[in-house]
Amino acid sequence: MRKNKFLTIIFLIVFFTSTLFGQIGTQGIAIGAPLPNSAEDGAMFHAYNWRFRDIESNLSQIAAAGFNSIQVSPIQGTKRNTGEWWLLYQPCNYEIGNAQLGSYRDFRSLCNAADRYGIKIIVDVVLNHVADNGNDGQWDDAVADFLKKSYLYHNLGSCQDYGDRWQVTQRNLGNLPDLATQRADVQQWHIEFLNKCVDAGADGFRFDAAKHIETDRGEDYGKSWAGNYWNNVLGNIKNRHRLYLFGEVIPDRGDNDEAYRQYFDITAHGYGGTLRNAVNNKYLYHLLHINHGDRNIPPSQALAYVENHDDYEHGASTHMGDWERKMAYSIIAARDDLAVRYLARPFENLWKDRDIAAVNAFRNAMVGKGEYLRWTRQETILIERGNSGMVIVNLGGSTYIDSPTNLSNGSYSNRASSGCTLHVSGGRITGHIPGGSVVVLY
Repeated sequence: MRKNKFLTIIFLIVFFTSTLFGQIGTQGIAIGAPLPNSAEDGAMFHAYNWRFRDIESNLSQIAAAGFNSIQVSPIQGTKRNTGEWWLLYQPCNYEIGNAQLGSYRDFRSLCNAADRYGIKIIVDVVLNHVADNGNDGQWDDAVADFLKKSYLYHNLGSCQDYGDRWQVTQRNLGNLPDLATQRADVQQWHIEFLNKCVDAGADGFRFDAAKHIETDRGEDYGKSWAGNYWNNVLGNIKNRHRLYLFGEVIPDRGDNDEAYRQYFDITAHGYGGTLRNAVNNKYLYHLLHINHGDRNIPPSQALAYVENHDDYEHGASTHMGDWERKMAYSIIAARDDLAVRYLARPFENLWKDRDIAAVNAFRNAMVGKGEYLRWTRQETILIERGNSGMVIVNLGGSTYIDSPTNLSNGSYSNRASSGCTLHVSGGRITGHIPGGSVVVLY
C-alpha cells in the first residue's frame, strides 16, 4: 500500500512538472504542440545574416518559440569578407561556406543539431547570376575560374523593363552577370551544388531571383528564350519529395507566376505590402485573399511574410515597430494553408515574445483544420480554425466581442500575454478583449 501511494505521488509530480514545462520553456517562452513534420505546416524563422554557430546556439529557444524551420542567408562564397548584407547575394562559386556565415563544417553541425529539435534548415540559394565588379555584366575577380567564360552568360546588358519577359529572364539583374541557365553545363553545376546542400543536411531551398530564370511554360511557352532549367534541376535534386521549395517571384507584368507555382510555392510579396498597410492604418478588411500584384493566388501556393530582407534593408518596412510587426505576423501565422516566415531583424529579440510563441503554438496545434475569417470592426479580425480554436487580433481599444462562431461550446482563456476569457454558447462567442492585443484560444 505504501509503495502504491509512493508511486502515485511520483506520478503526480511528473505529471504536473511535464504540464508546467509543456507550457513554459526555460526562457519563459510558451511551448505548445509538437513541431509539425512539414515546413509549410509550421512557421519559418528567417535567421537573417546570422552565423551558423549563432543559430545553433539558439536552437532550443527557436524551437521553444514554435518555429519548425529556419531559413539561413545564402551560404555560397562571396567576393569580399566584409559584412555588407548584399554580398551574400553575389555568389562567386558553388561551395558551402563563407566568411560572413561560417564554414562547411559549421553548416553541417547546424543541420545535425537542428534535426535533434525537429527543425528543418532552408537554404537561400542564388543561381541566376554571379558577383559583378561594379560594371554591367562583368564578373568579379573572386568568381571561380570555371565560371569566367563569356559563353556561360547571356551578355545582353541590364534589364530595363520588368514587364518584358524576355528582358526579365535574359538580361542582367542590375550589373550582375546573368548566367545562360538554358545551358546543360550551368544546370549541372547547380544540380551538384543543391545536392551538396542536401547531403550536408539541408531540408529545402529558397530560390533567389527565381522569376529571372526562364521556364518552358506560361509566358515563356514556345518563345525563343524558353528553357528546361526548372524541370531538369528540380527533377535531379536528391530527396525532393521531402524538401520544402519556394521561389522569389516579385509581382510584375513579366513575372509568369502561374508557371512558377507549378514548381514550388512563390513569395506572396504583394500580400506583405497589403498586410503592412492594413496594420499601419488599423483597417483589417480585405485580408482574406492572398494578392500577388493585380491577381489573387491560392494560399496553398504561397509563402507570406510581414517583411523580407529587401523590405527591411531598403526601408519599405523599417518604420514598423515591434508591436505592429507582431500584430501583422499573428494574422498570417494563424491562417490555414499558407506557408509563413518571420524575419528576425539583426540584434532583436521580438521572436522570443510570448504572443508570437503563443500564435506559433496555435498554428502547430491547428494543422489540418480549415479557416474562417470574421471581422467585428475594422480594427479587429477573428481567425477561426475548424471548431477547435481562434486567434483574435485587435488593433483598436478594448472592445466587447459578440460574434457568430464555429467554436465548440465552452470557456476559453487567452494563451497569449493579455489576460481575458471568452465564452462560447449556441454558436456565439462573447467577452471583453483588451486593446492592442493578440488573443489565442484553443
